[in-house]
Amino acid sequence: MSLLATKGRLCPQSGASHRLAEQATTARFILAGKPLPRVEDSLRIGELVRSAVMSRSRKVLGEDQIPPNFSGHDMPAGNRHRHAFYLPSDSNSDGRIDRIVLHVPDGMDKNQQRVLAGLERLWSGNGAKWRLVLEEIGDVRVGGALTHSCAIWTSVTPYLHPWHVKKRFTLEDQIRRECRERGLPEPIHLERLNEIRVGSRLCGPIRFQRFRARRRNPPDRHGSFWRLTFPEPISGPLALGFGAHFGLGLFIAQTRDP
Repeated sequence: MSLLATKGRLCPQSGASHRLAEQATTARFILAGKPLPRVEDSLRIGELVRSAVMSRSRKVLGEDQIPPNFSGHDMPAGNRHRHAFYLPSDSNSDGRIDRIVLHVPDGMDKNQQRVLAGLERLWSGNGAKWRLVLEEIGDVRVGGALTHSCAIWTSVTPYLHPWHVKKRFTLEDQIRRECRERGLPEPIHLERLNEIRVGSRLCGPIRFQRFRARRRNPPDRHGSFWRLTFPEPISGPLALGFGAHFGLGLFIAQTRDP
């Protein structure tokens, strides 16, 4: 049985299970507390979740046994994006982060799943704290709207291009290249959006946190929003560009007309 946050409380939710599997790719957590963080703070929350997973891994598995697919370090050559994506999510479209989807393309064994099952808290440097509850763990379907199969995907957070833009290497070219490198088909249509709706607000890219703590800034300091149309449905999660493993450059399946 899992738990559901209702009116600030955590209540049982029937029909869901997070029994450990031989192999799982995706976990979904409830984030509870007041106030919940804004979607614009997705990057900060994604980094905090990774820090919590690193800390819990040390306690459960040992200081020198942190899985590369959690840390992103020491991955095999050519395997740059097969480690964990820590993706904050607004499941009820109110502009606040209430779920965390953790997706590991190469999968997690039972020991790694036990690490996630023991996560209970997130703390930020300014004293804010939230409760984390593992809601479900399993295959990619656990991720809900972030992992649907769909041909049209729309930005949830700003895309920050990872390379310098050149005359023959435009923003569109960079998105196409990233899709190829992830083993995805290239989009057949790329529409740039000036702003997106976040809860009741219309937001431009600069309203979002766009720079990682203690990391070199990317070539793109502004960010952009996109609607991408692929020649066939693809399965998420889809996160591209700088900070993609921590909630930036995140897209959601567009299952209805915009």
